[in-house]
Amino acid sequence: MFELNVFYRLACALALGFLVGIQREHSFHESTDHHPAGVRTFAITGIAGAIAGLISDLMNSPAPFVAILLVIGLLLGISHYTAFKEATVENQPGLTTSIAMLMMYLLGALCWYNHIMEATAITVSLLWLLTVKKQLHDFAKKISGDDLIATIKFALISAVILPILPHQTYGPPGLEVLSPYKIWLFVVFISGISFVGYVLVKIIGPGKGIGLTGFLGGLASSTALTWSLTQRSKDNPEYSSNLSMGIIIAWSVMYIRVYVICIIISPTFLKPLFFPLLIPPIPGLLYAFYTNRKEAKLHPKQTTGYTNPFELMPAIKFGVIFAAVLFIANAVKLYLGDDALLISSFVAGFADMDAIALSALEMAGKGTVIMPQACMAIILAGIGNTVCKASLVIIFGAPAMRKSIIPAFLLIIATAVTLLLFLF
Repeated sequence: MFELNVFYRLACALALGFLVGIQREHSFHESTDHHPAGVRTFAITGIAGAIAGLISDLMNSPAPFVAILLVIGLLLGISHYTAFKEATVENQPGLTTSIAMLMMYLLGALCWYNHIMEATAITVSLLWLLTVKKQLHDFAKKISGDDLIATIKFALISAVILPILPHQTYGPPGLEVLSPYKIWLFVVFISGISFVGYVLVKIIGPGKGIGLTGFLGGLASSTALTWSLTQRSKDNPEYSSNLSMGIIIAWSVMYIRVYVICIIISPTFLKPLFFPLLIPPIPGLLYAFYTNRKEAKLHPKQTTGYTNPFELMPAIKFGVIFAAVLFIANAVKLYLGDDALLISSFVAGFADMDAIALSALEMAGKGTVIMPQACMAIILAGIGNTVCKASLVIIFGAPAMRKSIIPAFLLIIATAVTLLLFLF
């Protein structure tokens, strides 16, 4: 059994090296770059890494593994130096294949130490990087200096500032709801949605890019998405219709997301919430489709000019607005109590629909409220949330965006209110 295990690990290292080698051989026909290795060399390098691990285990020392790695590195260095001397100025050899060979040696070692799944995943990632060379280079050419600065700023607020903020909540007695971490998390949401949307627009164009951003934003935070695209409309008024489409998609996805959350937590709400939460998104999605088709006909070649996404002050402004709305909504809920569930749900929905939906489900589960009343609370929270987001667009958005968003807002609200009146 031990021998079979040894041969299995060696075979995996050989197979992974063979796959990467095939990719490198295929690239010979697409480029005149210098290639120091092909399918045989990569396969040998992979199994060499596994054998080096085996010898190191037998000798109980890492010296054989390191020594063989240095030898392979020396051979690659000599090969690269020779090719560099012989190459013309226009055809300088790259380091990609050489680095891939060193990677293959290490992946072979991973196979020996029985990390075959990890080695396979890394190999697939390596194959992707080697295969999409042209696409990655084209994308890199589209990135400006401002884009790099935006990336660094986003990394600063998300990876440096966010982790050090306290999770503790602050406020007067009974209203300790203001958490610096949660508020700044929404600032990161705003910036992240803007950044992802900008990248998608760069890759696949305004229509599809902003539409996909709206869908992802609806899954994460439709309120944050609304504010993000509203701020973008000021710098890119010519994209107002596209940005409105993204916002409408996010609003519609929010209803679907809340429905899925509700039925997962409490399957008994599968039928009662089916029409109230799944019908309102339909007119919104249809209007978004209409807007996209109309914009494609009016501006079929509008693919450039979308400006850099990172602006911290608008995101911080939203953080302040969110904190204020959150505080007011919780104050209304505290002072009105469960007896005024429907009113407090509508007002609290301005800040967060998910929290109201979960609270209503919990109260229904405990028997505090009956199921129809809990459903009405969830619907009213959705209406309040939509009103809040529409207000953000109307107050802070570009005039062209307001013109595009109001019909969708009226359609969604009218549908939700009609269902509320006829079903309950």
